[in-house]
Amino acid sequence: MKKYIRNYIASISIVTVLLGSCLTSYGQDKKQELSIAVGGPFSFLKSKTGDVVPGNGISAGIRYSYYLNEGLSIGIGAEYQTYRSDNKYQFISGQYNAVDSESEAFQFRYKATGLRETQKLSYVNIPITIQFETPGPTKLYLAAGAKIGFATSGTFEATMQNLTTSGYYPQYNVELFDPAFAGFENVNNLKTSKQDLNTDVSYSATFETGLKQNIGDKSAIYIGVYLDYGLNNIYKDKESKNLVQYAPALPVQLQYNSILDASNSYVRLVSYGLKLRYAIR
Repeated sequence: MKKYIRNYIASISIVTVLLGSCLTSYGQDKKQELSIAVGGPFSFLKSKTGDVVPGNGISAGIRYSYYLNEGLSIGIGAEYQTYRSDNKYQFISGQYNAVDSESEAFQFRYKATGLRETQKLSYVNIPITIQFETPGPTKLYLAAGAKIGFATSGTFEATMQNLTTSGYYPQYNVELFDPAFAGFENVNNLKTSKQDLNTDVSYSATFETGLKQNIGDKSAIYIGVYLDYGLNNIYKDKESKNLVQYAPALPVQLQYNSILDASNSYVRLVSYGLKLRYAIR
């Protein structure tokens, strides 16, 4: 949570400085354009972790552009973007060495069926783009560039149709499937609590194209399609964790970690869809 607060303050500070300087000069030079935009609906975490179900997200932002000539401009802005994904496993299992409350060494085992984990993120992105547009009141435009994104929130929660946990004691050659207070049980329709999902700064390539329709001399409407594709792993260098974490204190309270923690998967952010923009010059 502290990381998200720091990221939020840092991103807002950067946005305030950049847009503040842009808006100061905006009233002095009519080669400039200021626009607001909304986009969506496809926005998700792309990974090779299980069966990924891409989710929906929205973006809303502001952009400042400076025209080098009537057909070419450079722009910088800020936007708020949400992301959602579901990871599904029909079956997943694991085992590792542990020590119980009586300091007995054993092997903790778990088997889960019908696992579905939902991940939700929100980022403040800062795009820098170059845009080309054709002449006339109705224009074709193409914009491309890069974005840097700072995570402002992230959560995950999971459901399992069935979870079976057990403890194998090799010194006695016995596997225990109970008692529940020791962390060994069979549970149906399990739902975990919502937990924080910590991710890193995102770097993305961005593309946008469509039509720009002038409305009088000072305003225009953009209607286009866009693609933002992550270039880096936002979940790198994380400590590997077990999906189901055993703790020896009685009664045992099992900890459920994200499938991203347990898999060390390469995770990038992807967003695409339609974008509507209103601009004034």
